Amino acid sequence: MAIKINPARFSQFGSAEGSIFCLITNQEMIPEFEIVKDAPYAEYRTIILKPGDDFERMLADETVPQNSHSLVISPYRFFESPSEEALGPRRKLMGMACNSTPAGLDVISHFIGVIERTSAQEQAEFSDRFFELAESTDHLVYVDERHGTRAVLDHLADGLIWNQQAGPLEWGEQQIVPSGEISVLPMQIVEFDESLHLPLEGDIAFRGFPILHNGTPSFLRKDQARLQSKLAGLEHEAVIAEVRKGSITSLRPHRPAGAPVAKIFEAMFEIDSRYTLVWEIGHALNTSLDIMPGNHAMNEVYGGDRGCLHWGLGLTPFTQYHLDIISPDTTVYTESGEVVLGNKGGAPSVRMAKVA
Repeated sequence: MAIKINPARFSQFGSAEGSIFCLITNQEMIPEFEIVKDAPYAEYRTIILKPGDDFERMLADETVPQNSHSLVISPYRFFESPSEEALGPRRKLMGMACNSTPAGLDVISHFIGVIERTSAQEQAEFSDRFFELAESTDHLVYVDERHGTRAVLDHLADGLIWNQQAGPLEWGEQQIVPSGEISVLPMQIVEFDESLHLPLEGDIAFRGFPILHNGTPSFLRKDQARLQSKLAGLEHEAVIAEVRKGSITSLRPHRPAGAPVAKIFEAMFEIDSRYTLVWEIGHALNTSLDIMPGNHAMNEVYGGDRGCLHWGLGLTPFTQYHLDIISPDTTVYTESGEVVLGNKGGAPSVRMAKVA
């Protein structure tokens, strides 16, 4: 059965009047989709993204037209988000994250459903509240009461890059979808400078759901799968990391049963010391997403019912992989103890998708 693509249900796009809807996908995927024309778009188009295509050139020559709402689903070709200048002021673009981890039809279908259930307005309100609380405190405090860790981020420090992938799209904007993340990094994601770091100090607990994204260098899916399967022990066992100036200086298993997964981290650090840097802190807020078991990039924005934190190690394409660790036990507080993200004391449970 074909996967239905119904842009009338994509609240990020806003009004369809006078616009063109474009599904941008690979030739192999054409038979797998059915576009549902419920929204009053002036036109519906399907655009093929072929091997070697330059997406910014496709924008420049208006293969992707002006006044368009475009959804990119490209599991067979690496899709790189265009620059703001290339996108231009009269397009809205959403791209599914379905290349850095395997994305079969079942995965794409599941996350299309998440996109349909996502409320752009609710995400905008959540984001406004997040920033209001963040601006009310000199530091953000990351606490995992279950594993006895506490770390402090000087989130108002100069030079930090805050990125919001949530809420309605305005003309000239783009989002990775499913949407729902406010992240902070010490640099633009297209740069690398090992002298830069997040001003994060304290102990953090890695316990939850790892997502291992591949980079653009040559790699084997079986190697990615093997490494992710060894990291999957984090679902049940925590690894405690001591962090100084945003860099992991030591780590230990919370319990003896966590020793094997702690050794995997140590091996990664030995191979490439850049994995010791906490490159990203992701504050996820998609409350419409149920985690799909397995290694799926689009799980990253899982927000539980009150938001959910994830830690990010490694920065592709500079490192072979980027590792996100969804951490439902961690709560983000202001210095006065007000909850910014998550559940006080950690999430009571995690919503998991049922798979056939």
